Amino acid sequence: MPEYDEDWDVSEDRDDPEYEENTPDGGKKKKKLTWKTVLLALVVFAIVGSLVQVVARGGFGGALNTTGNGGGGAPKKEHSQQEREIRPPKQPKTIKLGNQRVPQASGPIIVINPGLVSPGGSAAVEGGGFDKKATVDILLKARKSDTKGRAIGSVRSDKHGSIYARFTMPETAGNRPAVLVAQQRGSSKAAEAQVVTGGAVGTAKINKLVGRPGDVVTVSARGFRPGEAIDVFWGRTTGTPVTTLHTDGSGGVAHAAIKVGVAPTGSSTLVLVGKRSKTTATAPFQMLAMYPSMKSRPYALKAGQRITLSANKFAPGERVLVYINSTGGLPAFTAQANGMGQIRDVAFNVPFGLKGRQTLMAIGDQSRAVVRSGFTVLPYTPSAEPSAFGGRAGTTLSFYVAGFAPGETVNAYAGSGSKAQRKIGTFQVDSRGKASAVGSYKITPADESGVAFQLIGQKSGGVAKASINMSSGHGQGD
Repeated sequence: MPEYDEDWDVSEDRDDPEYEENTPDGGKKKKKLTWKTVLLALVVFAIVGSLVQVVARGGFGGALNTTGNGGGGAPKKEHSQQEREIRPPKQPKTIKLGNQRVPQASGPIIVINPGLVSPGGSAAVEGGGFDKKATVDILLKARKSDTKGRAIGSVRSDKHGSIYARFTMPETAGNRPAVLVAQQRGSSKAAEAQVVTGGAVGTAKINKLVGRPGDVVTVSARGFRPGEAIDVFWGRTTGTPVTTLHTDGSGGVAHAAIKVGVAPTGSSTLVLVGKRSKTTATAPFQMLAMYPSMKSRPYALKAGQRITLSANKFAPGERVLVYINSTGGLPAFTAQANGMGQIRDVAFNVPFGLKGRQTLMAIGDQSRAVVRSGFTVLPYTPSAEPSAFGGRAGTTLSFYVAGFAPGETVNAYAGSGSKAQRKIGTFQVDSRGKASAVGSYKITPADESGVAFQLIGQKSGGVAKASINMSSGHGQGD
């Protein structure tokens, strides 16, 4: 700051009385502006300027840090829940399983647990197949066909490419199904899962306040018409009732035993609606989450072989949707849970075309309870041996093979390298994947230095190699 002399004069208007004061002798004397006055004015200007900048930036204090931890917990909250563009996911190659096509390889996949969420309720999104330590944006769109979604957070994948985060369903979502999208930032990797919402209502009376779908509770009710039929709902007032009760002569129901139906996890409601009077009685109920389990036998097998699935702790009698490597579109197949919520020994043949690790996902059609499992498809490793270890030109060879898929067709080729190979025959193996004295081949003069063979299964893709060495007079196979 520059130094100012105490006697530094400020230009003045001599006619302005503010710059004059009376002297003892009655004269007029000029006032002087001191360095202390100038310094005080500068400080005041600096303070006012700072206040103006603070107000312009949105007030006093900084924004609260509401971000969660990457890879788990709450997703990082976005500063704005504006809509974002959703990149269409890359369509995977598919193979046929029965009448349905399923992805050939396991890619990004997510599930909502629980899949039945009330507006304002909490749920978790979990999945895998993303790049490790990648940022994954969580978006919500109203319809599957939408190209934009509402940003509700982001999460960081772990070292295995898996994500887990909790989110809150917006109150404005209503009771319509929505689609949750997990989209890896800066990549085409994305996965979708449907979120089914359900409303919740009122109050009343019930003997148990907590339970799961399938539990038995006792209900008492009053205020209906005598002999009236009453529809029973859980967490809603529309659709097909879980059961129907009948009132006595006083219009009441005393200690009626009913099974707990399917409703969103958390605070729910038992709703009784009179068919004639439309009288409604409600009872609060705390719905516990369902945690189904599933296992497959065997854990590792080859394409064409049979795998068996078993699961339990779904809602009693509900349909269970089973997906392979994706939860989009139609399920690979469905199964019906029994009265105890179990699925027993559901089997299917692993389709050819699946290779390596596969993801199985089972989702309750009503409860939206979900469980994830998997299995591994092993490769075929067939073997082949020539019928002769060598011979002169004109000698005919055949092959003994094993390890192909049961009953498949095998193509035999002579020569090495894709351009040098020539097809020499086709044959079919038996139900054990074996065949004897098949694939006839006549040795030519050009084979005097030896010849290699490849036998390839049309369905399994398994390759068996064999060769004969004319100079040493013996053959090889593997």
